Amino acid sequence: MNITKTNWLLAIAFAAALTLTPAKAQQNSDSSAQTEEVTIVDVVNNYADIGLATFQDSLRTAEQLRTAIEDLLNDPNDETLELAQEAWRTARIPFEISEIYVQANPIVGDWVNRVNAWPIDPDYIDYPGSGAPSADNNSASENIIGSTTITLGGNTIDVEKITTELISQNLHLPNGDQTKIASGYQVIEFLLWGNDTLGAEEKDVEDGAGKRPATDFDLETCTNQNCERRGEYLYAAVNLLIEDLQEMVGNWLATGQARRALLADPDMGLSMMISGMGSLALGELAGNRLMRSINVGDQTGEQDRFSNNTNISYLFNARGLIGVYFGEYFTMEDDYIAGASMADILEKTNPELDEEFRIALGLTMARMRLMVEYARDVEAYDLMIAPGNEEGNGLILEAVASLIDLTQVIEKFPAAFGVDPIEFIGSAELDNFVPSTE
Repeated sequence: MNITKTNWLLAIAFAAALTLTPAKAQQNSDSSAQTEEVTIVDVVNNYADIGLATFQDSLRTAEQLRTAIEDLLNDPNDETLELAQEAWRTARIPFEISEIYVQANPIVGDWVNRVNAWPIDPDYIDYPGSGAPSADNNSASENIIGSTTITLGGNTIDVEKITTELISQNLHLPNGDQTKIASGYQVIEFLLWGNDTLGAEEKDVEDGAGKRPATDFDLETCTNQNCERRGEYLYAAVNLLIEDLQEMVGNWLATGQARRALLADPDMGLSMMISGMGSLALGELAGNRLMRSINVGDQTGEQDRFSNNTNISYLFNARGLIGVYFGEYFTMEDDYIAGASMADILEKTNPELDEEFRIALGLTMARMRLMVEYARDVEAYDLMIAPGNEEGNGLILEAVASLIDLTQVIEKFPAAFGVDPIEFIGSAELDNFVPSTE
């Protein structure tokens, strides 16, 4: 098998997350302690710098995705489609790392549903996932791409010309309807891959994704109707994603609202950092993502279900925990950003808690890696989550248990850092979770 750019990036990320990071963090901490006292202001400033770098990477890779989509639409074939899909996978890496910023920063939290809302309803966007539209039925007219008008909340919307403004102002979450998602990474993913309709019939890990043909974008040999409109929607969606990411980059610049809100009260900023760690580990990753996929039991319960990328995205969510605690980030251009960190302070003021966290984090990342490698080498993630799959379910549930244990360590951070107690965001998906007694 050829080693793609994405696989190479994943290999670097695995190494950084699982082996190199603690050593580098220790090295940085020792050096920092020898030169000057690390303050909370320093830590929060570095956290903001890393937030900026992460969102800048998200923007840069989204722009690369747009270029790949332009190549696809100009010359639809198997190669340009595969390159666009690879560009989408690459674009997910920095964004998934950035999601730890979503959990505690209201400005980011209010914005994220424009770029990462899920699960989407494929039939709202394009022809039904169960098959192509046929000439003898009107299924193609019941979605945005197959229509010139669509009715939402009793209002008729003209969708003849698909633009970023139409998507953002009229089609995405109309009147707060969470089932009508029209923008963001998952919509682009669906348009690039199509729906995964194999389910339990998958034979190996390569069958876990959708099988949209490149001819779905070919104006001359069009398959499944509406190829021009499908291309228009895809291009508008990636342009809207770029606009939204540009806005978020601006929020983390020196004059940006997200950065200023953090630095206005450094103690509150540190509390937001801790809150983000605990809420990501517990409510979002352990609950709304991993446990939800087990509870639902099929691909509709996973985030990146069209591309078979869910397990990779969840690993990079966890990677965000490392970056925030150790105050470091590896950019997509191989630059290493590091500065004052929570680890710098704790290893000096409370080394026992620092060691406890490192051990819990190491176990969490190891179990996340086992889950990812199993999904890569043995069976796709949407088979792992199927009811009755003891081995697949077991690997995911072990990762959930480790994330819960890690959160219990993070709960000690407020007292250790001298800030007010924090209640982390939980998840109803964890209500019936029973940890293993083994």
